[in-house]
Amino acid sequence: MRIRIPGLLLTAFFLAAGSATHAGDSQLLDFELEDQFGNVHRRSDVQGTVVLLNGSDKGGVQFNGVWGKAIQETLGDHPAYDQISLLAYANLRGVPFFLKKLIRGKFPQEPERWTLMDWKGVIASAYEFAPKSTNLLLFAPDGSLVLHASGRELDEEALEEVVTSLRSLLDEIQQSEP
Repeated sequence: MRIRIPGLLLTAFFLAAGSATHAGDSQLLDFELEDQFGNVHRRSDVQGTVVLLNGSDKGGVQFNGVWGKAIQETLGDHPAYDQISLLAYANLRGVPFFLKKLIRGKFPQEPERWTLMDWKGVIASAYEFAPKSTNLLLFAPDGSLVLHASGRELDEEALEEVVTSLRSLLDEIQQSEP
């Protein structure tokens, strides 16, 4: 007799604990998404940079800022920190079309605090975002996915893995500059 643990139970365990996993050969999708101001953002805008995408669905939005702030506080003084393309992301799949304007108005209204608005959930689906959690995707300058971490409350182990991976990519950039 084989014992099977339901996938939902395992998923719930990892979400509650927070998780960080290394990805294989995944690449940054060729995306074209609007922000809450109607400005279009594309993969080509961040091509050749370290990309850190910080996002979630509605259930995880309250954790995104905590993770982003912790990463910035830890690495903000790195000489190559400005080489990171920080992308705030919202998975808005399932929002009825007639609520789009209302939803856009709930996002920050300062132009420098734009968020990619993914009404179809393409990115979240492609990278299997953990629901009701912050999802951090780290891409190398060549577009390869280096790390996908997810969690709710700030998890020190997962944060350390993200920071270590980011620092490694920034050090490589710094060493390759003349």
